[in-house]
Amino acid sequence: MSKSPERSAAAASDGSGGHGLSGVAMTLLTPLYGRAHAAELLPGTAFRDPAAASLLAATGYRDPEVLTDRGNAAGSVHRAIVFDELTAAFCREHPDAVVVQAGIGLDTRAERLAGALPPTVTWLGVDVPDVVELRAALMPADRTRVFAGSITEPDWARRLSPLVGEGRRVLVLTEGVLMYLDPAGLRAFLLSCRAAFPAAELVADYFHPKVALSGRHPIVKATGARFRSGARGGRGLAAVVPGWERVSDHRVMERISLGHRAAAGTFRLLTLGAPLYAVARLRAVAP
Repeated sequence: MSKSPERSAAAASDGSGGHGLSGVAMTLLTPLYGRAHAAELLPGTAFRDPAAASLLAATGYRDPEVLTDRGNAAGSVHRAIVFDELTAAFCREHPDAVVVQAGIGLDTRAERLAGALPPTVTWLGVDVPDVVELRAALMPADRTRVFAGSITEPDWARRLSPLVGEGRRVLVLTEGVLMYLDPAGLRAFLLSCRAAFPAAELVADYFHPKVALSGRHPIVKATGARFRSGARGGRGLAAVVPGWERVSDHRVMERISLGHRAAAGTFRLLTLGAPLYAVARLRAVAP
């Protein structure tokens, strides 16, 4: 049965929790919280997500399920800014682009960028059934066509091929997703993207394996979800399977605060230049 916004809001008021999500699916609440509070967290930036606050309230979330500390909340906004910038640049270069958000959650990127991008851009999304059901209930006027499925299934990307058509460039976005895939799932995801979209680009965030596999990130306590894979930079992510090359890496932690910048710099020294956390842009190439 679908969850209506009214039911979710009522659940939020009585503390019972109305979103019905668990584990990895529940991690979508923290970036939604960050975007909802972007004006307070990052008052010096132009980033705003007008829909986020009402969406957050309608989920019926409870405080212990969300990382509300400034570091994690602000970090999720800085990550969204990087993803927005890379998406906008790609779509301006390719006005008939198809943007595929893998693990879309309750992201509102299509709405945020609508006025700045060509109307010919097509938006598609994939997520697990519980998330797709919640999204449909809370976002009835969604600009993105969203499908239920697992991005580790071999044919998830190929199922979208008829909607992409011939000759259109594809940008796959995986925001806050890949670190929850085990190594086999990560390989399956990258292989399926490359097979279905031979000229695709991929934008994905990642943690260094020393951090990802430590089990110490606070999201574990909040949701029970654990990181299962990491990458030693964009080149390391591209090397997981043949057919990908690194285009660029984009820093996120360094934007949060001087303390985060210092910690990220120290980590790079200890790992001979590998970032603790960053966003990579990859391009599909002939294997």
